[in-house]
Amino acid sequence: MKADGTDTDSTDTDSTDTSRADGDGKARARRARRSSEVLVLVRQLPRVSRGLTLALAVLLLAQATGSALLPLATGRLVAALTDTAKSMRGVTAGLVLLGVVLFLDVVLEPIRTMLAWRLGTALDGAMAQTTVDGALRPAQIGHLDDADVADRVERARAVGLGAHPPGQAVTALVGLVPLRLTGLVSAVLLGWAGQWWMPVVLGAAWVVTGRWQEKEIQRSVSAHAGETAQLRRAAYLREVATTAPAAKEVRLFGLRSWLVERFTTAWWDGMVQMRRARVSPRRHALAILLLLAAHLAVVLPLVHQATHGDRSVEQLTVALQALLGLFALGFSGDLQWMLHTASAAVPAALAVGALETGETGEAGQVGETGRLGAAGLPRREIRFENVGFAYPGGRGRVLDGLDLVLPAGSSLAIVGDNGAGKSTLTKLLAGLYLPGSGRVTVDGQDLRAHDPESWRRQLAVVFQDFVRYPFSVRDNVGFGRIEAEADEGALVEAARLGGFLGVEAELPGGWDTPLSGAYTDGTDLSGGQWQRLALSRALYAVRHGARVLVLDEPTAHLDVRAEHELYARFLDLTAGLTTVLVSHRFATVRLADRIAVVEDGRIGEYGTHDELLAAGGRYARMFRVQSQPFAVREDVLAGPQAAAETTPEGAGRA
Repeated sequence: MKADGTDTDSTDTDSTDTSRADGDGKARARRARRSSEVLVLVRQLPRVSRGLTLALAVLLLAQATGSALLPLATGRLVAALTDTAKSMRGVTAGLVLLGVVLFLDVVLEPIRTMLAWRLGTALDGAMAQTTVDGALRPAQIGHLDDADVADRVERARAVGLGAHPPGQAVTALVGLVPLRLTGLVSAVLLGWAGQWWMPVVLGAAWVVTGRWQEKEIQRSVSAHAGETAQLRRAAYLREVATTAPAAKEVRLFGLRSWLVERFTTAWWDGMVQMRRARVSPRRHALAILLLLAAHLAVVLPLVHQATHGDRSVEQLTVALQALLGLFALGFSGDLQWMLHTASAAVPAALAVGALETGETGEAGQVGETGRLGAAGLPRREIRFENVGFAYPGGRGRVLDGLDLVLPAGSSLAIVGDNGAGKSTLTKLLAGLYLPGSGRVTVDGQDLRAHDPESWRRQLAVVFQDFVRYPFSVRDNVGFGRIEAEADEGALVEAARLGGFLGVEAELPGGWDTPLSGAYTDGTDLSGGQWQRLALSRALYAVRHGARVLVLDEPTAHLDVRAEHELYARFLDLTAGLTTVLVSHRFATVRLADRIAVVEDGRIGEYGTHDELLAAGGRYARMFRVQSQPFAVREDVLAGPQAAAETTPEGAGRA
């Protein structure tokens, strides 16, 4: 009893009951989800290929019919051969039935296998296409930061499911359906040849014990699907140890023993959790006893009836075969495992494929969804109005009440500390994320009102983490405007302005060289060459009408000479464009018309290079810090020269 008169025991009991109820509810939800996964798979098959599904269904019914005829054919043949009259009619009928069984079960098996493979392959392709299309369809990319969506994508790829693609579920289904139908037919035959209660007793025993073992599979599927943290960690460690990206550092830092030890520990910890989730040995023993008792309960009466002449030879033969065929109602081992694991990818793929859609209108017109085209924008300005933003799952707001104006046709440099939100501004400008508060406007119109694709046709962006496509040089540049017709002149000009022209001439296949060492005739580029190629890609978009150029750390991978060449071309690159430059290098920043300093999620300072230096604020301090090493070096180099000029010889030389 608490001080306020509450019964402590009662409260604790209620809390425990509530927790237990919640746990039971979640368990029921998981069971329902797993069973529905198979139903979702079955519903998808006619949508993938109606003809293949129908043909396969007919062949499976034929196989089940053969399984039903086999006990009858055997019973008829045994009865005819043991009959004293030796009726050839009965033998012939039995042999004909066996021939039909042979055709339905054995002759048609290669056809069933081929159709199952084709339907499974079609399902794999359809689910892969659905996943890719769904992941790419949303206009923004915030969904890729959502842990639930990321989990669905991984499940759709079958990565966490032991790499069993959905097509393998079709193969398992083709094996499991005839098996279950055979079990049902065997139950009917046992009731006909024996007594009505026999299939009830024996069938119930097989179903109950099969359900116990199926629960074990479901728990194992959950572990393989990523619900066991240790197995996910083990999978990551295995990837680090066996893939190229980490190979250099693994060997450089001598991580081999560390990785092997950690992988082994994580793997066995995961296996222990999986073993704990399995059916207990006691239940296995109980299942064996239950099946033994059920078989004795059926076999002993049949033996008694046969010895007393209550059952004919044909009935006894059919009953014994049907008795053995009832096992098909129980646990079917690998088939059930494969069906559950492989079908789990299908609902995940459909969920990703059903992500938010957005239709687009023609440029310069109002689309079917009421969104405006953006051709020719901006004409006046781009404006951030009281913008606030936080990444999904992030710890806090990256931007908080930020205001910023970018006049059309001008250049703006954005500087600030790491993590201040500079790159976030470029993503909001591209409409890849939507502000959590405030808005981004183009010529006074909220960016949300514009068709995303139409607006992005006005943008040419070089992201800090630009993609290195393992395709040809021509493709890498042409991706800047993929829908444009082949334009060799624009390709060469973009490569010239981007500083890449001449590099392609040294490659084995010139413009058509695959940029990956994984190809026989391919090659890789240096970091600086990749950056110049990414810049060329953006400038190819400019050559085809893009009016806003966004450069996020465009010199991060460049050497001194290449960086100097970029400075020299900066005015040519940005002529007539609205340019946003994000950089830590003030030699580049000072070339912009205006400079904005991002601090604490807002614009702390705004002005020209000279204005910000004169203000003596944060920009001036950052500029002095970056310039100081060069100033010291210039003083050191100028020292001997200055001293020499004080001598007569030096004065004379001066």
